[in-house]
Amino acid sequence: MRTELSARIAQMQQKLSSRQPVARVHADTQLFVSSDPVCQKLVTLADIRPGNRVLEPSAGTGAILRAVLAAVPAVRCECVEMNAALAQHLKDTFPEVPVTCADFLSCAPEAVYDRILMNPPFRNGEDLKHIRHALKMLAPGGNLVAVCANGPRQQREFKDIATHQEVLPRGTFAYTDVSTMIVRIDA
Repeated sequence: MRTELSARIAQMQQKLSSRQPVARVHADTQLFVSSDPVCQKLVTLADIRPGNRVLEPSAGTGAILRAVLAAVPAVRCECVEMNAALAQHLKDTFPEVPVTCADFLSCAPEAVYDRILMNPPFRNGEDLKHIRHALKMLAPGGNLVAVCANGPRQQREFKDIATHQEVLPRGTFAYTDVSTMIVRIDA
């Protein structure tokens, strides 16, 4: 067991040493930045079109937002981030994108977004709460693509409504070994 733990720690240190931080801010322990390959997978699955209205709730450092704008510059993006320092970082980095500094779960749901891409917090089933709330904001014909925990509650929740479920390899997110998956849900 000790050897396995030592190997896992060495693997995480190697991952971390090869990365440049997007932003240096004090953030909640639930901030797990999506890697470029994960962001690209989310963007591909969302099938974003020019002119779409796109939301990234709990935007963190803006990794998903960056991938969206790189892939389809002609979209209207908005994001929500509750950490004031991260929200300011998003405003500075993406001046053309409206940023709301608030707890996403307190945002009034309006079904106006064509695409919602997200990596919500997971603690205490928060991923399920965030995804359910985001679905209320999805316009008819739109889709939501999210990273979430790959647990029994998530499997049950999305079994009949997800049009795509893909388990990610363990260790996809630095600092954690939580089993995760990507789901796509169409409106």
